[in-house]
Amino acid sequence: MSAEKKPRVCVAIISYNSTATLARCLTSLDAQTYTDFSIVLIDNASDQKPTGFLSGLSAPISYMEMDENLGFAPAMNVALKATESEFLVALNPDAFPKPDWLSELVASADQYQDFAAFGSLQISAADSTVIDGFGDNLLAWGPAWRGQTPPQDSDTADLYECFGVCAAAALYRADTLRQINGFDDRFFCFYEDIDVSFRLRLTGHKCGIVKTAVVDHVGGVSFEGKSDFAQYLMARNQWWVLIKNMPAALLVLILPCFTVMQFYSFIKNPRSARMQGLREGLGRTTEILKSRRDVQSTRTLTVSALSHMLNWSFGDFKDKVSRATRVDRSN
Repeated sequence: MSAEKKPRVCVAIISYNSTATLARCLTSLDAQTYTDFSIVLIDNASDQKPTGFLSGLSAPISYMEMDENLGFAPAMNVALKATESEFLVALNPDAFPKPDWLSELVASADQYQDFAAFGSLQISAADSTVIDGFGDNLLAWGPAWRGQTPPQDSDTADLYECFGVCAAAALYRADTLRQINGFDDRFFCFYEDIDVSFRLRLTGHKCGIVKTAVVDHVGGVSFEGKSDFAQYLMARNQWWVLIKNMPAALLVLILPCFTVMQFYSFIKNPRSARMQGLREGLGRTTEILKSRRDVQSTRTLTVSALSHMLNWSFGDFKDKVSRATRVDRSN
């Protein structure tokens, strides 16, 4: 008797105190036109358990309850380890996909074999005229942001290459993720998807946004993105992204800018959560440098090619400009 066929896609939802939005997220998944997928719901020790949302779904769903809040990155690795599917999809519990969302992602993954990660067009759930995210951009000396100005053209079915994809709603090739050792558990959350995209890039893979794969996104449901804890993690993880992934030839160029930026933050408030995070990040530099050796030893991307993928304009960072390039489907 043949083994049961595994779904091509595993959709991982990492939940932490997300009951206010989780039901709508799961309902949106249940309405997908693409049905060859399963769901793994990982709860990070929420105060209110989401078990009441597990019944009545068309797609098979597995529930995994953690003993503590692992954070997004470690929980995604739990999902990666558990799945045998070809694609692993990250979907935040406050993201509500349109019915053809998954179909569009899989179709692009089937067509563009040199791409390893496919992101979504994220629309603000509070205002359908506002773009919440169109690809992840990385300023050369550290800050990252979700673009909010996608390229304007009439062919909305094209894929757009960008530096990276936001893991709020993204499809990854599972085996490729395993080849780069998945997400970095130490990041907990924030910049963990930038780190993954960076490592994919360094090993010669591409990342892109599927403009027709649309989700409505709330943002800040698990905890407020502007909280002290968030600022702490972002400052720490920014540094780790740079020293772990940036080739030495570029690192020596950008460190002066990074230093000036941090000094400015220190002058404003030396005891801020941001400064506390930076101090932890700096204190664990030796630990991260050990990972750097592994990352750089597998790098195939040239320094020149990488420099063109990075953003060097502080104005773009300030204005949330999306640096994405159209990819013709005929190629």
